[in-house]
Amino acid sequence: MIYGAHPKNILDHPAVDLIKSTPSVWDETIALPPSDIGEIAAFARRRGNTWFLGVMNGETERSVRLPLSFLGRSKYKAMLVRDQKDDPAAVKIESSAFTRGDQLTMDMRIGGGFVARFEQSG
Repeated sequence: MIYGAHPKNILDHPAVDLIKSTPSVWDETIALPPSDIGEIAAFARRRGNTWFLGVMNGETERSVRLPLSFLGRSKYKAMLVRDQKDDPAAVKIESSAFTRGDQLTMDMRIGGGFVARFEQSG
């Protein structure tokens, strides 16, 4: 994941904890369905027992349903960061728990994105 912004803007961002925890080196990267060149990119990246999920949308609004089968067999606590459809500069941050049998649904705006961090909890 790449962040292009003034350092003060990064430090003031509501998702600063996720941003600061993003590693620079990964143990594993997986391209996920529904990735489609020029349309949408979805990938999961792992460092140790922590997974990061990134989704970048193209020029068409869409609803994406993504299985979390890349997660290990444990339970994970997650921080989810979603674009706000009505305000492109705003994000919604949620916390939840997941397992590899769960799915996430994301309503993606044009040019929007989604990021999540899954930390092993049991």
